[in-house]
Amino acid sequence: MRLAKRLAEYRVKLFRHGGSQAARLPKELRIEAREAVGFRKGDLVILRPAPVRAWPKGYWESFGPVGEDFIAPKPLPPTPRRDSVLEDL
Repeated sequence: MRLAKRLAEYRVKLFRHGGSQAARLPKELRIEAREAVGFRKGDLVILRPAPVRAWPKGYWESFGPVGEDFIAPKPLPPTPRRDSVLEDL
């Protein structure tokens, strides 16, 4: 990407959402992540993609093997609202 393009400024729309302030970013400033980390440096507000959360190394192994008497629960019945939300994840 050319330096001039990377340093270009874009107008960002700010609005209130509940008790928070939100920003509508133009596609040139889009962050390809589900969460971002923000911080302030002087009068600048800087956003960057948040690190992907993961279970600590060895977490699942710490439980040990599943006993033979373990019975897995039945899957939840289909629910249109829940299923549509899960598809977006």
